Amino acid sequence: MRHRTLGRATAAALGAALLLSACGGSDDEGGDDIVGAKNSSSASPDGPAVEEDPDAPAFDFPGDLKADVEPADTGDDKKDAVLRDQGYALSAMVESYGQQKATANFDRYWQDPAYTNYVKDFERFADEGQRIAGTGRYFNREVRQVEDGSALVVFCEDQGGGYVVDAKTGERIGSGDGENSAVLRLYRQTLTRTDDGTWTVTESDWTEGDGTCR
Repeated sequence: MRHRTLGRATAAALGAALLLSACGGSDDEGGDDIVGAKNSSSASPDGPAVEEDPDAPAFDFPGDLKADVEPADTGDDKKDAVLRDQGYALSAMVESYGQQKATANFDRYWQDPAYTNYVKDFERFADEGQRIAGTGRYFNREVRQVEDGSALVVFCEDQGGGYVVDAKTGERIGSGDGENSAVLRLYRQTLTRTDDGTWTVTESDWTEGDGTCR
């Protein structure tokens, strides 16, 4: 498994691949097959409604940035708790890219080693006077294992709706329609349950362009 930081590649591309979920590791040997993703991340009107969490954290996104996290309701209390907090972790990551720093939400839902890898990426964007805009879409979230305070979640990311802007002016940098602008990634994340019951992301690895997310 090869680990690399991707924020620098994103800034250099300036209109090619936009990475709304930029850090973690890349596994080029392929991974779990996740299929059947919908074009929209919203729940089906014919499906069961997902109850909103009254204690959900508040996120502070710039007006041109959105985290589109597909709801997940498995009917299993343990798995649903994992997916709830993992969804908050994804939103906190996108929020931090928009703020160019680790936010309080990111501090809550992420731990090392994944935490430090992402913070380095936030700092790169800040140093270059750039930030992420557009929409990060996350779907087909599934708990593969949960036991003894540890859980494994796999999910897909659609990068096609993201782009880079100048942090001060909000002006778009590059066309954002390069050949890799709609790359789908399959992610595997390890989460750990803290003493207060919060599930936090500790490891985040991905496989790109293998056709398993569609």
